[in-house]
Amino acid sequence: MEIKIQSIQFIKPSKPTPENLRHFKLSLLDQLAPCSYINPIFYYSTSGEVENSARCGQLANSLSEVLNLYYPLAGRVTEDGLEVDCNDQGVKYLVTRVSTSLDDFLKQGPRIDHMRQLIAARDQDTTWLVTVQVNVFVCGALAIGVIASHKLTDGCNLVRFINQWARMNHACGGDGAFAPTYDKLDHLFPPVTNSSPGHSSDPVDQEAIVVTKRFLFNGTSISKLRAKAGSAKGEHTRVTLVASLLWKALIAMDRVKSGSFRDCLLTVAMNLRGKASSPVSKSTFGNVWAPYPIRFLQNETEPEFGDLVALIEDTTRNVIKWVQKASGEELCRHAKAGYALVDEELKQNKFCIFTSWCRFPIYEVDFGWGKPCWVTEAGSALEMVSLMDDKDGDGIEAWVSLNQKEMYVFERDHDILDFTS
Repeated sequence: MEIKIQSIQFIKPSKPTPENLRHFKLSLLDQLAPCSYINPIFYYSTSGEVENSARCGQLANSLSEVLNLYYPLAGRVTEDGLEVDCNDQGVKYLVTRVSTSLDDFLKQGPRIDHMRQLIAARDQDTTWLVTVQVNVFVCGALAIGVIASHKLTDGCNLVRFINQWARMNHACGGDGAFAPTYDKLDHLFPPVTNSSPGHSSDPVDQEAIVVTKRFLFNGTSISKLRAKAGSAKGEHTRVTLVASLLWKALIAMDRVKSGSFRDCLLTVAMNLRGKASSPVSKSTFGNVWAPYPIRFLQNETEPEFGDLVALIEDTTRNVIKWVQKASGEELCRHAKAGYALVDEELKQNKFCIFTSWCRFPIYEVDFGWGKPCWVTEAGSALEMVSLMDDKDGDGIEAWVSLNQKEMYVFERDHDILDFTS
């Protein structure tokens, strides 16, 4: 597969950002967020009656319009890491030509090396906060890849931005359903002036090759997992069931690597929107999440699937109850402690990071030519798991990034073989 860049533009907000909005203060949660990138890709199989050159131009125009609402994304983080200079320098926008059809692309399966060509390569200029790459297949189908800095946005916020962009493109103005609110998170989560730049996106073992593979849990697999947990229909969420099975396989993999069972920390990213007692709305712009740890304590036997399900559910339930009453200061301490635990586990070469995009409206992104036939990510430089809804909405696609040698062990785990495709 060959991809050729047809054009590069820098899309600015259609209206100048008012001077009183020029300085967007970052919060502690922004500072703590990983120095990494979020990279979803949306695939559209139909081209409709509009020429793709006109379609790409329309996308650029609507992107300019949506940046009036999401104006910090068109700015640049200042050198001190304390704010975004909302200077309207813009978003990088590329249009490419793909040498194959979307059908042929999909027939090859989820090949990460091909998917990574559908998002813009990270260049030496890391000041760009968002880059969009519109890929036009020879059949007229499109794949829209977005790469965004985690220092300013989380997955929930990015999906809202893309949905608002799509609605503006579709409805020539949109209805504001996904418009952001700016809740002054720097007041609730005060930044630290002498902080480090954040958590690196690079693997701890610089010589390790991290590979990403997709494991599909369809609706039938979810039902089998629910039966395995001994639960009634709906008693356990899809995310809990899938996370428990993956964690069980990762614990078994770690035993092969280390020679014995070790304590294992599962770190989950919790979206704080709508949960905290403080005034954080569901539409709040920025990083509004924090990691929370779930600890498996080693013993001489392999953990049971049902025990891990219960452990995840009990811990999550207790954390949510605590978050609903916690002050901003307490949430700051909790976030710092969570990141410290992650760093410690990574130093000991233990796997620990899970994130979920499930129930995010990724399959609602309609630019005017229908909803996506597939949504993926383009892999991670970190060893981690990302969970996403499948297109039907009753299954989960798990995107697992692991050391190449460990992936060989993981994908041959009997539970992974039994429950995934």
